Amino acid sequence: MKDCIIVGGGAAGMVAAIEAKRAGAKSVLLVEKQSCLGKKLSQTGNGRANYTNLSMNANAYRSNHPEYIPSFLKHFDSRDSLEYFKALGIYPKFRGDYVYPYSDQAKSMVQCLENALYKLGVEICLQHRVEAISWTEKEGFFLKGKKLLPKRGDDSSFHKDHFSDYTLVSGSKEKNRKKEKNKKEKMEWEEKEFSLQGRKLLIASGGLAMEALGASGEGYGFAKTLSHTVSPLFPSLVPIYTKEDYVKLWSGVRVDVRAKLWKEQDLLFQDEGELQCTDYGISGIIVFQMSRLVHTLLQDKAKFSLELSFLPKFGEEEAKDYFLERKTLLEKERGEDFLLGLFPEKLSQVLYERVSFPIKQKIKDISDKKILELCLLCLHFPFLPERIGDFQRAQCTAGGVNLSEIFIPDFQSKKNPDLYFAGEILDVDGICGGYNLHFAFGSGILAGRAMGKKND
Repeated sequence: MKDCIIVGGGAAGMVAAIEAKRAGAKSVLLVEKQSCLGKKLSQTGNGRANYTNLSMNANAYRSNHPEYIPSFLKHFDSRDSLEYFKALGIYPKFRGDYVYPYSDQAKSMVQCLENALYKLGVEICLQHRVEAISWTEKEGFFLKGKKLLPKRGDDSSFHKDHFSDYTLVSGSKEKNRKKEKNKKEKMEWEEKEFSLQGRKLLIASGGLAMEALGASGEGYGFAKTLSHTVSPLFPSLVPIYTKEDYVKLWSGVRVDVRAKLWKEQDLLFQDEGELQCTDYGISGIIVFQMSRLVHTLLQDKAKFSLELSFLPKFGEEEAKDYFLERKTLLEKERGEDFLLGLFPEKLSQVLYERVSFPIKQKIKDISDKKILELCLLCLHFPFLPERIGDFQRAQCTAGGVNLSEIFIPDFQSKKNPDLYFAGEILDVDGICGGYNLHFAFGSGILAGRAMGKKND
């Protein structure tokens, strides 16, 4: 029987295993269904891993029970994150309030965490997919599932060197790892059943976002089996789709905008940033930040409007004056050149069509009324959302294991003192900017420390 078993070898699971071992657990087992640890972490933030934010605050997080977030941040804020990763050899690089590893490589974070796991003697089972979890008061947790092994039937080498698939250091070990990888790709594999037993269990198996990187959401089922409730799950930090045909014209355009989201007369969201125009709608960080709100409004069938200003630095009167001045300056040109130099051609085409702008006329012959109509459209462009992107496009999962059933800051179950949760499986999701990775690491660290301590 293991002292601690951790299901999930992602950001939360890896630091939890490290901290459980440091806290005094004699045997810590990390179980991962993929062939390597930190697969999603190694690709997060375009492969750079924005792991925390200097402007850390509870308002950056969403949950059905947001009242528990301040307690978490009190015990693990951005300063704690910086100190923790510095001790592992990860020096920070700052881009405004965003914090990245100095290497600008998420993989270097994975490698540093792997080194710590190796040095502490954490046991690791890769390619072990947990399918069922049960618990009894006398005998603890039982995990059953399937493991992927070479068909030759001898799985001893699979456990003998837990890090045979990893790059721990540069040089010859890297070359050996590549050779081993090529060798394993040529092998024939088969599934075999396995079972594990542990006194304490931490579920850090992630959510549903990024299925291509292994997300499958099995942890939610485990949580329910162990008497926990799970709030409705939906994608977060995703693009927004529309049925409008004009989007096919502006596909590929990137432009700075100010976005406003209204529910009737109430302003729910306002921000400025780069908008990515696509053939299905809109994307980019500014869109990701409001996608959760848009989903909720659509689900509630609420009356709402999403407005884009393509002149984010202009006030309305200032913009009107400038457009009329522009009419004078460009009076000899044709209407199709009125927005030339202001916006990309594809976007200008969409704007012209929306107000039936006379592109063939000389600008001096176009009425002031039509000029101002175009101006107002540039300031208040209505975008009609149909839906948000799916989990394949999502950066994280909204919803999850109910926070009211978890002791914070230990992330210990209120249902079972030997059960813990950490990371994306919990009903917490943050905005862009390192908040989600901060929560994954922070909850994993705090949970690992708590579960690693001996019971009184």
